[in-house]
Amino acid sequence: MPRDYHKEYQNGNTKVLTLRLQGSKFADFRSVCSDNGITQADFLKACIDAYLDNSLTYENGKLRMN
Repeated sequence: MPRDYHKEYQNGNTKVLTLRLQGSKFADFRSVCSDNGITQADFLKACIDAYLDNSLTYENGKLRMN
């Protein structure tokens, strides 16, 4: 199969984030995201964006919206 250089170029600017969760916590997270009509990736991206623009902080093991 020939290489898709266009796709490789587009994906070159992204990185993959991996995390490990207990099976039950993962199932709960997946279920809540599904119930709210959002993908798990979109939710995590929104959290990261909020953290980077200082509207979300993490203190003493808890998240806080500013």
